[in-house]
Amino acid sequence: MKILIVEDSRINQYIARDTLIKYDIPCEIEYANDGEDALYRIEQNGIDLVLLDIVMPKMTGIEMLEKLNSMDISYKPEVIMLTTISDSKILNACFDLGAVDYIKKPFEEMDFVARIRSTLREITYKNKLKRATERLEAQNIELNEANRNLLEAHVYMVQKEKLVSIGELAAGIAHEINNPLAFVMSNFSNIKEYSIPITELLMKVKDTPELQEVWKAKDIDFLLEDLPELIDESQKGLDRIAKIVNSMRNFARTSDEDTTEYFDINNLIDEVLMIVNNEVKYNAVVEKEYENCPLIYGNKGEIEQVFVNLIVNASQAIKESGDSIGTITIKTEPIYSGVLISVRDTGKGIDPQFIHKVFDPFFTTKPVGQGTGLGLSISHSIIVEKHGGELKVESEPGVGTCFYIELPLAKTTTKLV
Repeated sequence: MKILIVEDSRINQYIARDTLIKYDIPCEIEYANDGEDALYRIEQNGIDLVLLDIVMPKMTGIEMLEKLNSMDISYKPEVIMLTTISDSKILNACFDLGAVDYIKKPFEEMDFVARIRSTLREITYKNKLKRATERLEAQNIELNEANRNLLEAHVYMVQKEKLVSIGELAAGIAHEINNPLAFVMSNFSNIKEYSIPITELLMKVKDTPELQEVWKAKDIDFLLEDLPELIDESQKGLDRIAKIVNSMRNFARTSDEDTTEYFDINNLIDEVLMIVNNEVKYNAVVEKEYENCPLIYGNKGEIEQVFVNLIVNASQAIKESGDSIGTITIKTEPIYSGVLISVRDTGKGIDPQFIHKVFDPFFTTKPVGQGTGLGLSISHSIIVEKHGGELKVESEPGVGTCFYIELPLAKTTTKLV
């Protein structure tokens, strides 16, 4: 305990000091001759108890109490007034300003010691109570954090289970489609080859008099002209189905969070766009600005999940903005240590008061039931914590939002700047 004796009389300072020492009151003793010096010592030295004379030059005890109350300090000491004054109004004024007791001068030893000890016990109790409160508050913060982490982990595991289930479903559908698709593509290839000699033969017999009537009636010229275009369009359709099936198979294969491999970021984004096409095509046109980038080593399925979240969010932001069709621009470029990807939309943008919360778990601006608030949080965890990269956001209300993803060539111990 630190006790500050504020008294302009040296004799009273020594009497107070000697009494404290005589009765073994455990404390460090400091002195001040006036209020200004006392306030300085309180601010600098962390005083627990002030023995304050009411009548002093420069600044009275009451004036010092007023200034003490206005000071911005974390811990204010208890104050016992030292006085020869018996005026109840003055004493009440001291109590109104925070004094807890008073001792009359000249000091009567037993009264002096009893009041000091009583006040020191109160200070000790208040300090213990304060420390206990601080511990409880700290424990409460830890418990809230643990609860939040458990809830986040639970929802994350549910999301992962859903992802695995979707992956299994996609694998089953892809398998079921792939077999008949293989037959169709093989047969179609034969049909395409067969059409060539048939066309050549028909062209050779075109001018035969017996066939001219039938030729014109059946409009064979148009059929032969339209057939290559039909074959070409059908081939494109089959190729697109094959790409979709392949994307579904890749998505299913990479849904395991323990799988790591080298992959091309441009190919990955194309696969994601194939998967989310039905969600995006009614809201936005996707513009791709790809550069040749080095291969990334990591969990392809988790990175796909990130881009699914970002692209679907961009599509929904455009839909919510009221624009009929917006634009999602996806750009990739190599950087000194990996790859930089940006996903920019022309949606409604993010309110500046929320921009710093977008990666917080369970934060969402969507209506209840339309989002868990975990998509961006999980994306941030995947990019930053699991792959050692960076995920940042810039947004302007009414203009749009851009997410920047920096991925290192392989996970490092330090984050990209």
